[in-house]
Amino acid sequence: MEHLLRKYSAQARTREASYVTSNMTRHIVENDLIGVGAGPANLSLSALLSTARERGLTSVRAAFLEKNQAVFWHSGQIFPGTLMQTEFYRDLVTPIDPTNRFSFLNFLKVNGRLDQFFCSSTIYPTRREFEDYFNWVARQMADVLFATNVHSVDYNPETNLFVVEVENETQPQWRYESKHIVLGCGAGPKSTNASLSGRVVDVSALLAFDFPNSLRRVLVVGGGQSAAECVNYLLDQYAETETQITWVTSETAFRALDISNFSRETYSASYTSAFAALPKPYREKIIHDDRSVASGITPLVAQALYQRLYRLKYFTPPGTANPSVHVQANTEVLEIRDEAKGAMVTARSLPTGQTSVDVFDCVILCTGLDDETVFHSPIIGAQLKGRIGKDDESNGYAIAWDGPPDRMIFVQSQNKITHGLGDANFVTAPARNACILNSITGKEIYRVDDDDRLVALR
Repeated sequence: MEHLLRKYSAQARTREASYVTSNMTRHIVENDLIGVGAGPANLSLSALLSTARERGLTSVRAAFLEKNQAVFWHSGQIFPGTLMQTEFYRDLVTPIDPTNRFSFLNFLKVNGRLDQFFCSSTIYPTRREFEDYFNWVARQMADVLFATNVHSVDYNPETNLFVVEVENETQPQWRYESKHIVLGCGAGPKSTNASLSGRVVDVSALLAFDFPNSLRRVLVVGGGQSAAECVNYLLDQYAETETQITWVTSETAFRALDISNFSRETYSASYTSAFAALPKPYREKIIHDDRSVASGITPLVAQALYQRLYRLKYFTPPGTANPSVHVQANTEVLEIRDEAKGAMVTARSLPTGQTSVDVFDCVILCTGLDDETVFHSPIIGAQLKGRIGKDDESNGYAIAWDGPPDRMIFVQSQNKITHGLGDANFVTAPARNACILNSITGKEIYRVDDDDRLVALR
């Protein structure tokens, strides 16, 4: 890893200095831009930056630091055969740069499967294939450094640079200094009960979960896509058992994701720009009223699961061992206690207010992601803690802080209040990253179309 870091440092024309501390050599690498994390959002930024360099850009030195050995994109819940919720052309680069060689279509061509993909007559690839695509791109990025754990991000007022302390297996004393920071740490689960031993798990870690040997009763909490896919997965895994699956949501219905043509504009750069210009109260109203644009079950999955449950209910031969599914809306889970006989769940019926207590062998939480993870991340250092926060008004994608204006902090996928519901989805990353590159260079590296939409917002 040290060799790779030195190689990158030379390629990117960074300054590397060394000094001795505690009998260990500390290396300092100076950059214009540091990306914390190399998930899809920052990977898109790296790909666009790499292409800009190929086209002559020389002014941005960057490194993207990822703790994992590869790009793991919801790997803990990529159930067999699960499909993307967005079209294949909404990849890391195409929405902002259709000729870019890091597109999904070029990935298919390079790997000799483009014609077969076309013949499959689908616009929704599997999530597994898209994760393969992400890693294909990542392997070509000289400035993406895996197995590099960031343990602090701070600001040094004496040098007017951000300081990122990292460690890896071969060299635990690396410091990166940078003019700008892009935080792409990813959103964590909203659930707070996932640490209960052996009984409760968040769906994001389900494939690695050690289910009880005899799974008689399981509770699935949540009414969105992950919950629907989870129920499908359980039906596959326990197809010849009498496992009882209870599926609840606090919503009034199990709603479909709105993928209508007009709603798709939510994910466009033009919509994002128009949304950011609206008064805050109206932005909040849109976020509340248009939740189905970003949250819900895709019509394809909803139809297939409903039909499966119908067949299971009415066409199971007598005497055949099959799982059963009870589906219930308007139910709020109040408490989960881990007890000897199982997970004790207290729930409340929202229409009646009555509470009930039930015992399950396992509880699976599909309650979504926290879109403010970065603002209370433990890696934020003392000089930055309390100085950054969500701004009510848009400043591009730079978040508010009280430091010098020529030093910017950008956040990936957690700008909902200023840029709309689509911001949390990685498909908006190319346009966001084009704005970031344009901001830090002070010129138009990529054109971002602000008026390419049909629906006016004001």
